Amino acid sequence: MQPSGISVIVPTIGRPESLRNLLQSLSIQTVKVSEVIVADGSSTIETEAVINDPQWRQAGLIIRHLQVQPPNAVRQREAAICESVGELLLLLDDDVVLEPDCVEQLAQAMTDGSEVVAVTADLKNESWSRPTKIWRWYLKYALGLDEDEWQGRVLGPLLRFGYYIPHSETRAIEWMGAGNSLVSKSAYQRAGGFSDFFLHRCTMNEDVDISIKLLRLGTILFCPKAKLSHFHASSGRLSLSEVAEDDIHNRFLILHRTVGYNKVKAFKLVLLYYFIETMSDLFGLVRLKASHNRVKRISGRSRAMSLIILKSIHN
Repeated sequence: MQPSGISVIVPTIGRPESLRNLLQSLSIQTVKVSEVIVADGSSTIETEAVINDPQWRQAGLIIRHLQVQPPNAVRQREAAICESVGELLLLLDDDVVLEPDCVEQLAQAMTDGSEVVAVTADLKNESWSRPTKIWRWYLKYALGLDEDEWQGRVLGPLLRFGYYIPHSETRAIEWMGAGNSLVSKSAYQRAGGFSDFFLHRCTMNEDVDISIKLLRLGTILFCPKAKLSHFHASSGRLSLSEVAEDDIHNRFLILHRTVGYNKVKAFKLVLLYYFIETMSDLFGLVRLKASHNRVKRISGRSRAMSLIILKSIHN
């Protein structure tokens, strides 16, 4: 894979220092990228100042700055992809830092077979989330899965799981992260790109949505040798209530429009998700654990359920 074939796509909003750390890690990659396109949803000049720092050009890193308003992670990515020249798209969040050989490992994994459409990197500073006890019961008794058979899969109401038992070789996975993955641009275009129905600008679950589309064209791989760290910058984020609202709303539309379930089946799955997650938060309230945050999540999910019902009745 030639380095000139890789365009880095970075949506950002109000995180200049996080962006600087990302660019620094890109500037020292063992396989150089051809360009970095920063789709900026900020309303200040700090981000542009970071991008215009002469150290990047001295390091051989070509950065292009796009102003995208209003901020929306999906629309920002799409704007940058439309301007890109590479045959491969490296989708990154603005608060990740790559290991020096991350791009090289991802590019190598893309050559594992002609059917590979995307490769996702491992998170060095995080472990993959495991199903809670209630979700384990669902996976075992409702879906008939043995212990650990859910690893790497997207199941039921879009429950997604990584590989939390350590692995060293690439393996197939049913979803890719929108902030840590290398994607074939032609496959992305043939898949139709990101959907247009996401509720708020944080666009929860857009990675699952595009993954479902890409899997119809080929294989997505998880590459544990490609590593980066995710630092979850706090600035520029929506409230917990809005994020929870996004989560429910977008799950329903992905199940209905992208997966193709009828509205009744999609609603039943989302209702299951709503019930289990809300019961978990209510149990946490009883135990007085982060009660304020739990109330916000319950409120957001409830608004989304009401919105889904109203839209369904109206249509």
